Parts: sequence; structure tokens; C-alpha cells
Amino acid sequence: MNSKKLFVIACYYDGSNRSIFECVSSIQKYYKSPQIAVIDSNSPDKSYFKKLKEKGVIVYNAKNKNYDTGAYWYAYNKFEKANFFYFLQDSVIFKKNLSKYEKNDLTTFRYFISLNRVGGRKLEKTRKNIQNKIHDLFSRKKKYKNHDIYGFDFEKQIEWCRLKLNKTDYFMPKVWLSVFGPIFMCKKIVMKKLYKKKFNKILPTNKLEQMCMERLFGIAFQQEGYDASNSIQGEHFTTPFETLNFQKKFFKRK
Repeated sequence: MNSKKLFVIACYYDGSNRSIFECVSSIQKYYKSPQIAVIDSNSPDKSYFKKLKEKGVIVYNAKNKNYDTGAYWYAYNKFEKANFFYFLQDSVIFKKNLSKYEKNDLTTFRYFISLNRVGGRKLEKTRKNIQNKIHDLFSRKKKYKNHDIYGFDFEKQIEWCRLKLNKTDYFMPKVWLSVFGPIFMCKKIVMKKLYKKKFNKILPTNKLEQMCMERLFGIAFQQEGYDASNSIQGEHFTTPFETLNFQKKFFKRK
């Protein structure tokens, strides 16, 4: 078993689907003796523990109430010897080995351009460079029906993000690349930098706050000098959820 590389899976299991088993099986299919840690997010049904342990998976009854963000930091603190992490949700299905991305400090699975406003905006297909396009967004001269760039769903999400960022060494920018999920893979040094600047203290307690974490991880990565557009599937709004590399499934869960 490769103890230097860790697959971290945040899992909420209620027995309504087999996503966690599909996720684990897909990793074990494409990787040789992978070390997999499943962090339970206060699941109402814990019968899956035994089945995963029989597959050689490490399962933590972490009673995690902070969604995948809480699971990621739980694993980071538990596995001090790991130097590379795959941070995953239990609804991800691998379709090939992605080890070639491990040479990068950070690789996201999908990303999207964000701005510190509610809703989306459309980037017109012109020869303007991205800086000029972004300037047009803030000029309020045009109204857009569709969007290529998306901010927040509600004002209270922006307020929550500002409040949390104020307790770290990061700040709210005007524009950045958000991390879908957030699902990503990175070297330990990346998480160490975030930890040092108290980003680990930002823990969501509901779905709206967890959606903010897509934005906040993107902000932290950007301000550390990492490019979230280094991704496996590409831009979120123009790429299908099933590609040759992996598939993201969706379930109606709280």
C-alpha cells in the first residue's frame, strides 16, 4: 500500500445509493494498492463501514458535520506521512489512472470563473482580452441573460465568506477561479500553506456554506499563486460531467 499517497473520500451514506462502493471500486481498479480513507459525515446508516473495511479501506467514524471540507482537514491532520492527497466526494467515479497529474502541486477536477456578486454574467465572444471583459462586467452597462462567469447564489453567502476570510490571511477579490465540488488533488505543501494561514478554521455547517467553499478554496489557491484552471475536466459550464477521465454523479442529499 502506498502510504505517501492518500485518497480522501467524504461520505454521507443513507442507504439510498451505492455511490461510495462505486467510488472505492473505481479507485482500486485503476490504482495499485491505493490507500483510501473514508471520512464519515455523520451518516444515518453506518452499515457500509464493514463492507469497506473488507475491501481494505480505512474508515473513520469522524461524526463530521462540516461536509467534505471538514473531512479533508480531518484526513490532513490524521495522515502526517502522506505527501499527496486526492480530495474527493463519494459520488466521483474514476475511469482511468490519473497519476500523471501528481507532478503538479495542484490539479482541480473542474473550475469556473467567479466574481463577488450574486448570479452570473455572460462573456461575449469578442477579441477583447480577459481583463477588458471583466472590466465590462463591473461597468454595469449591459444586462446578461446567460452566464460564463458565476458568483454567488445569495447575498448572505458573500457576507459569510467575507466574515470567514477576515479571520484568515486571505481576502475577498473581485474575480477568481472557483473549484467545483470542491474536488481537487494536491501536494501536501498546498494544504500546509492554507493551514498556516488559518484557512482550516473555515468550516461550513450547512449546504449554502458548503457551496461557498468552492469559492473560498479557489480564492485561497489563487492568492497562494496556484492556477485552478489546471484541471482534469476543464471549465464547469461547458464540460459534461462524464468524460474519459472520470464521472461525477448527483444525488438529492442534504
